[in-house]
Amino acid sequence: MITLHHLNHSRSQRILWLLEELELDYSITTHMRDPKTQLAPQSLKDIFKLGRSPVVTIEETDKPTIVLAESGAIVEYLATRYGKPELRIGAEEDTYADYLYWLHACEGTIMPPLIAELVMGKAKAKKKPFFVRNIADKVIDAIMDAYYRPNGNENLAYVEEHLAKRHAAQETFFIADRFTIIDVMMLFPLEAIYATRSTQTPSHIRRYVDAMHARPAYIKALSKGGDYDFGPQTAA
Repeated sequence: MITLHHLNHSRSQRILWLLEELELDYSITTHMRDPKTQLAPQSLKDIFKLGRSPVVTIEETDKPTIVLAESGAIVEYLATRYGKPELRIGAEEDTYADYLYWLHACEGTIMPPLIAELVMGKAKAKKKPFFVRNIADKVIDAIMDAYYRPNGNENLAYVEEHLAKRHAAQETFFIADRFTIIDVMMLFPLEAIYATRSTQTPSHIRRYVDAMHARPAYIKALSKGGDYDFGPQTAA
């Protein structure tokens, strides 16, 4: 039995989506963020010591229970162990190098500036004594402007250029002529950008996100996952 330990408003939504795409039998244990800190609760740390999401546990007869964290690791494991061959790109295919790049770039390159923007935004919003507020906010803005915002903007432009070429070639999916785990990985940062920047999001990223949101398995996963800030945007 596969159990997804699902944290609201988190990367675990992509795992839920993949499970629906694979049409696997699974169960969901939902963990809610602390309303004050927005961090994962102790119940998730009881499953995986770092208390990060997503986490899946896999129980099979006469085998030790597998506890697996990290989106990329979970996606690869599920697609390899239970998946359909077309979900992955083989080494013999022309897009194999692109497949490897985007599989790792998603969390290694695209996500860090987004996380920094989220964390720094919360730091600015946090109540501070009046006499330190301006200084603290200026320090936060200086850090963002020196590194994270420029890198985030470059990443966004790079993805938009990539998707513009895909759409010009009449291709719907991120790297291949079919749905793959790259779509599962890449949607999360792009839908997060779309949800927080709305119409300021570049047009080809919006088009791609809308196409993935229209997939029946995505819609089904959304209905099962509960609250999710980054789902389809009605203002789009």
